[in-house]
Amino acid sequence: MFHKSYPQWYPARQSIRLDPKGKCVRDEEVLQTLPVGTTATFYFKDLGPQVGWTAVFLTEYAGPLFIYLLFYSRLPFIYEEEYDFTTSPHTVVHLAGFCHSFHYVKRLIETLFVHRFSHGTMPLRNTIKNCFYYWGFTAWLAYFINHPLYTPPLYGDQQVNVAL
Repeated sequence: MFHKSYPQWYPARQSIRLDPKGKCVRDEEVLQTLPVGTTATFYFKDLGPQVGWTAVFLTEYAGPLFIYLLFYSRLPFIYEEEYDFTTSPHTVVHLAGFCHSFHYVKRLIETLFVHRFSHGTMPLRNTIKNCFYYWGFTAWLAYFINHPLYTPPLYGDQQVNVAL
């Protein structure tokens, strides 16, 4: 009903409330069942641009996969020139790259083939914050693990095998 009068605010972008700072009225609720008298004041809040959950998760999970691989391949603009496109002599670095990549490939596949979402959208602003978190943390992690001066754990493969 509200969308017909104001088409610029599509339903996923709307929040209707009984109290300005209260919870939203759920889509399933009927006016007659709401705890109000004969008259009620409804408050409208624009939730902003929305993004579908599948797009959110694909964006959040594809970023770390590619960012980690940029550091793993030691591109020229990341580390010093003498280490351009070199590989680490440490097995644990390659194992970390495999585990990180496997984790995010698994999440991407789950997003495409397993997950079903109850609410169709997420605010674009939250998507940007989440991507900044996932992508930034991955860059921080990958920088140090793939650094040319990285040293493996003190007890070598024993410590890594116990951790796995």
